[in-house]
Amino acid sequence: MSLNIVTFDEEALRQETHEVEVPLTGELKLFVAHMIQTMVTAEGLGLAAPQVNRPERIFVAELNEQYHVFVNPTIVEFSDSCGTEEEACLSLPGVTVVVRRPKFIRISYYDVSGTFYKRKKFKRMDARVIQHEFDHLEGKLISDYASSYEVG
Repeated sequence: MSLNIVTFDEEALRQETHEVEVPLTGELKLFVAHMIQTMVTAEGLGLAAPQVNRPERIFVAELNEQYHVFVNPTIVEFSDSCGTEEEACLSLPGVTVVVRRPKFIRISYYDVSGTFYKRKKFKRMDARVIQHEFDHLEGKLISDYASSYEVG
């Protein structure tokens, strides 16, 4: 089942998120499966719970052609070295923004099975995708990085 992706709705996309209990309930595991299906159907690299109008601290991402689930994530380290790339967002169709982000991060999180990863390092594009999705959990959008942007 594909979920409805919230588009151009500031209130829903900026809602405060809360941590979920680990291990995940059956309902939340099913929700995560639906998030992955929705991300794949929409041809995205990531999808965060607020993008489907759920205030949980969960996001999914396709990294190195594998699906990853991040539950209650915390970015614990950012590199000093940054890179600038154009980004798009499933919740802002037609919008692209050039965003400057750290080239590597370390993140602590649980996966869908409840395994805890402490300070796991991601770099380059994987780090960028994770930071983009993490921003959604903080109520931040790519448009916040732009002085102006056009929908086109």
